[in-house]
Amino acid sequence: MKRLLILCCVALLPLVAMARRSSRGKVSANATVRPALSERETLAFDSLYFEALALNLQERSADAFARVNEALAIDSLSAPALFLRSRLYTLANNPNGLHDAELAARIDTANYWYGSFLADLYMQRGRFDLAIPCYERLARLFPKKREPNYNLAELYLRIDSLDKCLAVLDQIEQLDGMNPHLTLQKFYILREQGKTDAAFEEYGKLIRRYPYDISHRLQLGDLQMKNGMIPQAKATYDEAAKIDPDNAYLWIAQSNYYSITGNQPAADSLVQNALMNVNLDIETKINILREYLKTTLAKVAKEKSVANDTTDIDLPGVDSLFLTVAAMHPTAPEVYELHSSYLSAIGRDSLALVQMRFAVDLKPSDEDYWGQLLACAAQLDDYDRILSLANEALQHHPKSVTAFMTKAYAYVHKEQSDSVLAAYEGALAVIPPTEKMRQSHIYGLMGDICHEQNRREQSYTYYDKALECNAQNTSVLNNYAYFLCLDGGDLNKAEKMAAQAVKQRPDVASYLDTYAWIFYLQGNYTLAKFYQQQAIEKSGENPPDEILLHYEAILKANNE
Repeated sequence: MKRLLILCCVALLPLVAMARRSSRGKVSANATVRPALSERETLAFDSLYFEALALNLQERSADAFARVNEALAIDSLSAPALFLRSRLYTLANNPNGLHDAELAARIDTANYWYGSFLADLYMQRGRFDLAIPCYERLARLFPKKREPNYNLAELYLRIDSLDKCLAVLDQIEQLDGMNPHLTLQKFYILREQGKTDAAFEEYGKLIRRYPYDISHRLQLGDLQMKNGMIPQAKATYDEAAKIDPDNAYLWIAQSNYYSITGNQPAADSLVQNALMNVNLDIETKINILREYLKTTLAKVAKEKSVANDTTDIDLPGVDSLFLTVAAMHPTAPEVYELHSSYLSAIGRDSLALVQMRFAVDLKPSDEDYWGQLLACAAQLDDYDRILSLANEALQHHPKSVTAFMTKAYAYVHKEQSDSVLAAYEGALAVIPPTEKMRQSHIYGLMGDICHEQNRREQSYTYYDKALECNAQNTSVLNNYAYFLCLDGGDLNKAEKMAAQAVKQRPDVASYLDTYAWIFYLQGNYTLAKFYQQQAIEKSGENPPDEILLHYEAILKANNE
């Protein structure tokens, strides 16, 4: 945004005064005729306007806003000044920016930036009925500009005007030439219209335009596979093989074909060949393995679902593929990281932890790797081991929120409340001050723990801090309200908090139960019954005992 403003400023600098004077009396009929300025007023306006520009470039928005307001007090219909103030309003999320943008665009109808900014504002605010005419006008006036057409295509797609969207995509293609991104967009639109042959013909055009680019043929083959056109996909892959038979991504495409058509040995052999190719870099091999795993796991899971097979997925051939890559690239941590992810996906958690440990040892500077290692450890019940790994992670990354939260998780299971609170305090100390939602969540957890320990005042202190960070934290609102009920606290305060929780999440049975119980304690048995019945309805077939006990007490209070 700043770069755009700088460009605008540079373009306007030598012309501002001239444009202001020459446009006087030639404004759109929808705008007020501008009064003539004296030389003194013109000099004062220029001084204030250019000072506002300079202040804005220095990111002193408040000062810039003050100066541009002073300038507009002299010349209220200066398009450049209105445009600047509109941008300042928009940066401050002030809706008045739209009015200034509309007026600037009406005053100077030939300025691309004014029209584009106005159209963008309409689009951001969901006023597609106003944004579309703006972009259509810009596309006509500035045929070499790409942005209006791209935005028009998106808007037409949003309002399901598919024919118009296709027409705009054709226009973009004339400006930028054919590319796979545009072809894919046109493909999906045509298929949505039921024009399958025309959709695939778009890829035919792309391939004829770039006959030796194998990637286009592979994309076409993949789409044919997804649409059940298996023989056509095989023919497409065969044509690609004539151009580049040693292309690793072709091997993966062919592997998917063999896997789907039931020839798993052929599929595995192609992947094995790709992974053993000494000319392929490790990044490409990891991508190959990832695609192979995604396709294979999805296929096996689908087959098990159809056969109602509940046994764990076990693909011994996959482990051999990882061993092949690891033997060729023993110091590549991404190999072990992907292997760990695969083992976790099939429920082999202890082995996943071993592989992730290899990855971490090879690249201890990667905080995400430590996070994955701790996630693997958390799947096991060895809480002392989890604590040891979390402390080790903190030695390498002392500001790791994940490590502190993992320590808290382990201490919870070890029932060491003070240590849990200390771990949460550690997390709060390293969370950026702008991340109020995370802070609120942790303070809420600390409040829950303290209440379990009958440390009520400390519990309420943490709840208050949680709501200071996020007044809409429904979990805290509900728990705070319910514990006030249990502790004989301020029921009016509890009612207000419970009402907020129910308003935000009217489908949560426990929130409705809290709200109903507050009304019961206040003696409002009719409302109590109304909300408790909703709580039971939202609880499903087996409502919790606590909700049923509350319902029993409420019914008795209503003489039922």
